[in-house]
Formats: sequence, structure tokens, C-alpha cells
Amino acid sequence: MAKARIECPHCQQECERVPLTRISPDRDPSVREKVQDLSLFRWKCPNCGKTMLVEDPCLYHDMSGQFMVWLAPDGKKPETGRFDPLAGYTLRYVDDLNAFREKIQILEYGLDDRAVEIMKFILFLQLKHDLDVVELLYHGLDERTGDFRFAAVLSDGAEQYIAMPGVSYQRILQDVQERLYTPHDFVKIDVDWAAEALELLRSE
Repeated sequence: MAKARIECPHCQQECERVPLTRISPDRDPSVREKVQDLSLFRWKCPNCGKTMLVEDPCLYHDMSGQFMVWLAPDGKKPETGRFDPLAGYTLRYVDDLNAFREKIQILEYGLDDRAVEIMKFILFLQLKHDLDVVELLYHGLDERTGDFRFAAVLSDGAEQYIAMPGVSYQRILQDVQERLYTPHDFVKIDVDWAAEALELLRSE
């Protein structure tokens, strides 16, 4: 496997490492947790022993869940012809590790990430009047109540958890499925997409 050269930001020593290019939870179920805790992306410099996070362009391919998520640190959409997924696959790309693990968590649970992103955007609009929110992240689904939980990251680094009822998701999901079209290649479904989608839904 081809190696890549990397300069350690701590000791400035240039080293070789094998880049992470493909992640398959069907072949190795342990990678699910390693993606969520980011340990899969930690690299230890062989010279100084310091550890750092390294983001490689890589593909998360969940065959049983029928989805692919492409991590593109440079923000570039992957070439459509590079992959040949089976019909019915959900294809997404993201540009940072937080979005990468969040997107995987959403799709792994069988949720429609388009509806979840619109929920996040609506919640952000509600929260910004009282809180200095810089980012909202999906945190999980309460199976007992059906509530969706989100983590609001504030400007001072603190986190606040907020819940939205599952019925909100169901209403948005119906609108998304009936009134929005999403291409069948790799798409970036994020807050910018959600803002445009919500405006479109409200204008009809």
C-alpha cells in the first residue's frame, strides 16, 4: 500500500505513514466505535511520540446499511465515476471529522439525514436568540420517548443538550420525501443545504 509523507507539527520531523483510504464496518465492526471516538484517525509520531489527528480523504462504506460517506478534508466532491454503488445507496460527502462521524451515526440508525439537517437548522434559528451557538450536532435518539437529542456547541466551547420531539422529524420527513429531489450521486447535506431546502419548502 502506498505511503504518504507527513511532517509532525511538534518536532517538525518528516515521517512516512499509510493513509487511511477506506473504512468498512462490515469487514471490521470495531471501526464503528473507532470512528466515533476518533481513535481511527490518531497518528503517533515515531520520532517524538506525540499524537495528532490526521484527516485523510477516505470512504466509509456500510454495505449492510447501504450507504457511503466520503470524507473530503479539501471540501471537494468525489468523482461520480470513482465508485459504482448498488442501486438504493445513500451517498454523502463531508469536509470534517465531526460531520463525518455525525453523518455516519444518522445513516446507521436508518434516519433520513435531510430531515435531520432541517431539524438542526430550525433549532439553530430558535436557539440563536438566547445562546451564542456556533454548531449543532445530532447526539442520538431517545428510544423511550422518541425525542431527537442535539448538542449545541457554544462559542466558549461549552455544550448544551436540547431535545426535539420525534413528531417534528416525521412531519419534516414527509415534506422532504414528497417535495424535494436529491441527486443519486455524492451530495453534501449540511446546514447550507438545509437553509435552501427550508426556503424551498416554505415557498411552495
